Parts: sequence; structure tokens; C-alpha cells
Amino acid sequence: MLGIGLVVTSAFILHSYKNFKVQQGFVSLPLSFDPYTSVSTYDWNGNKVSIQGGFVKGKMVDNSNKESLLLRSLSPTPIVSFKSKIDKSYSIRLENVNPAMIKTNDQIGNLKTIDQHTISFTVELQANQPKTFKFELNAAENPEVIMLGDNRNGYGTFSNIIDQVNAIKPAFVVDNGDLVYGGEPNRYRLFYETVSKLQVPLYTTLGNHDIRENGLPIYTELFGPAYYSFDYLKNHFIFLDSSRGWAEKTAIPPEQYLWLEADLKKAQGKRIFVVSHIPPTDPRANVTPNTYPESPKTGVLQKLMNKLSGTSDIDHAFTDKAEAKKFEDLMTKYKVDTVFLSHIHSFFSFVRGNVRYVITGGAGAELLSEGSEYHYIRVHITDDENYLEIVELPSPPNLIIDRYWAAAQLFISSTYKEYSSLVLAIGIFVALIIAWILWVLRHKWWPFLKKLVRWIYEVVKLAGHKYNEIVRNK
Repeated sequence: MLGIGLVVTSAFILHSYKNFKVQQGFVSLPLSFDPYTSVSTYDWNGNKVSIQGGFVKGKMVDNSNKESLLLRSLSPTPIVSFKSKIDKSYSIRLENVNPAMIKTNDQIGNLKTIDQHTISFTVELQANQPKTFKFELNAAENPEVIMLGDNRNGYGTFSNIIDQVNAIKPAFVVDNGDLVYGGEPNRYRLFYETVSKLQVPLYTTLGNHDIRENGLPIYTELFGPAYYSFDYLKNHFIFLDSSRGWAEKTAIPPEQYLWLEADLKKAQGKRIFVVSHIPPTDPRANVTPNTYPESPKTGVLQKLMNKLSGTSDIDHAFTDKAEAKKFEDLMTKYKVDTVFLSHIHSFFSFVRGNVRYVITGGAGAELLSEGSEYHYIRVHITDDENYLEIVELPSPPNLIIDRYWAAAQLFISSTYKEYSSLVLAIGIFVALIIAWILWVLRHKWWPFLKKLVRWIYEVVKLAGHKYNEIVRNK
């Protein structure tokens, strides 16, 4: 029985590690998204459902087998459109919104809050009568934006940042890559579990770690297209995919550059922010070596892992310097205000070609470069200007044991949410096996337990006598 229990438990843990069930009843759909129009469309049994500023993520099926369509917002102002060939009622869920800060028109029925990220509503359509619903983020109280990057496997630090962000209540958060240490399903599970606490929308871009271990498909399933853009107030945000730039010569493919330039042209007259992961230029390139910060308390194992990482003194910019110049020339040509990057686990701000480049890679991954601190950026936005406020956090060594302990806690919590009935069943099964083993071996431990109980009783009894003697003497 013990062998069976170990086999069952091991098989379950292995299955959980290699498979991530996003939500109960969720069925993902292939991504359909046009970055030029920011529109995603789905043909739902011959009827057309579209979202501009988001994508159709999948279907939700409840216990009564009723279907609803799950959309994920990629913009503070998503627009959902319907066109039906027949009279039909649609059930929709829209995630990655803040239900407390979202406005819409009055035509939506049964608008409900599912959780702190998701709303649901029902749409009644008549045949061949299109309907459009516009949603808008009401961020008048605090229009600021939070920028961060490279949280990766620094679960404790990243969780602390999320708690602080929830207290700030910004319009939204941008994570500019390396959401996970590697692209395995379980690592995305841990990230998903961590950001489930976030109470504002989260917009992401890909980092080089996110596509490792074939991570791109699960990123796409969870967060959608690799590149996209949106307007916010008088600003335009562009999200790029430079994730392949660490392992390949070309960081950003030609088709993405075509879209980028077209999008930059359309955005002229607005303040433009570009978000990507790998910087075209490493500001530390002439600094040797770029060592990991170490303290007297840094252990031998940690120092060894730092050396084996082999990345602390490598140029972290685009491999192709001609591409780096092409990218920077584009930013200058179209008068981009700020390019937000990460990849280097530190903070840097510099200007090239009249464009400000900000590297913010301090959301949890091991720090690179002396003097680095864990941090995030509050981007204060007004009609006339924007300014950055760097918020630093206590920056103890990101020790290996701490990372694995935090990962284990997240794994247990998230796995229980996904497989609560199965986890309980396995727990009961394991408990029964332990009880059976104790019963079989009772002749070995029962006499010892009786002696132990007798010893504890005598110790307590003696302590009571001594206490009474001391009290009487006084």
C-alpha cells in the first residue's frame, strides 16, 4: 500500500507540474488577433463576436453545461461587438479589468462582478441587429501606471510589490518581461497564482525566459498576442516582443518592425511609450565586470550558482548592433517619449537620440550590478508631462532556498485550487496509509509512546510539586 501511495502521489505531482488548468471549465481557443486593428474575432456557431483592445481567450462551461465566452482585455478601453444571424442570448466574461473602475453604456443586462479581475454580462440580440459595448477605465482619481520587470522566480519580493500596488490603486500595471524563470506550465501556474492577488489590470510583454522550454504557447493561451498597442488618456502604449534577442541574432522580426512603424505613424501627436524586454544597448557595456552583488552572508552554494549562471558580465543588449541602431533610429524618428525595458536586473535611465530609455529589472529576479535594489516605478501621468518615482524595496540576497520554499508554497496553493477534490482524496488516502502503517507497527512504537507519556506526566507532576514548595516557602 505504501508503494501504491507513493506512486499515486508522485504521478499526481508530475501531472500537475506538466499541466496547468487555468480555470475550472475553461477551454482555450486558438488566438485570432490582428495587431493593426487590435481586433480579435470569434465565429460562435455562425454568429460573430469581436473585441477591439483584447482577444477571445476561450470558453467557460459551467456545471449545467452552459457556455460563456471568455474575453481578455488588452486595453483600458476595450470594445465588444456582436452580430447574430438569429435571435440569441450571449453570456460573456471579460477579464483583466477592474470592476470598481470600469464604465460602460447602459445597454448591458446582468452586469456582474465575478472576481476582482472579471465581470460578466448577458447580451440579448435580435437577428441581424449588431450591438457594440464600449468599456472605459475610470482612472480619474489616480491615472498613474506601475512599471516593473524581471519578477521571474523572486516570488517573495514580487508578492510584496503586488501588495504595495494594491494599496496605491494605479490605473494598471505593466510587466515588461521575464514573468517566469522558464516556460514550463508549472512556472506559469506560479506566476498566475501570484498575480491573482492584483486588483488592477495587468499588461505584459514577453521576456527571453518566458519562451524557454516551449513557453510561447502557454503564454499565448494566458496573455494573448506577442505585440499590441493601445491608447490611454493622451498617451499611446506599444508592447513589443524582443524575447528571442537573447538567443538569436534578430531580436524583433521584420514583420513586427513593419507593424511597429505603421503604429508609430498612427500615434503621432500623442505621447508615446514603448514597452519591450531586451534593451537595444546595454548601458553597462563598458563596465567590467558586471558582478552579482554579494554580502558577507552570501553562502558558498549561492556564490557558486552566481558563477555558474555565466550571465553577470555578458552584454545584455541586442546581439546585432545594426538592429540596435535601427531600433533606436525608429524611436528617435517618431519622437517616442520613453522606452521601458528590463532584462538587466537593475535600474538604469539614459538618453539616446533624444529618447529616454529606462531599464527596470528589479521585481524579484537575482540582482545584477553593484548597488542594485529591488524596485518598481510609479509613472505619474498628467496632460502636460510624466515623471518617474522609483520605489525601492528591502533587498536581501535572493537566496536559492528562499526561492524554492516560496515556489513550493505557491505550487501547493495553486494546485489545491485546480484539483481540490483530487488533492483531498489523495490526502485522505495518504492519511489512511499512514494510519495502517502505524497500526501494523504498533508493537514497536506503542510501548515507547506509553513510556514517553509516563515521563511527561512525571515531569509535570514534579514541576507542580516544586512550584508549590517555592510558593509556600515565600
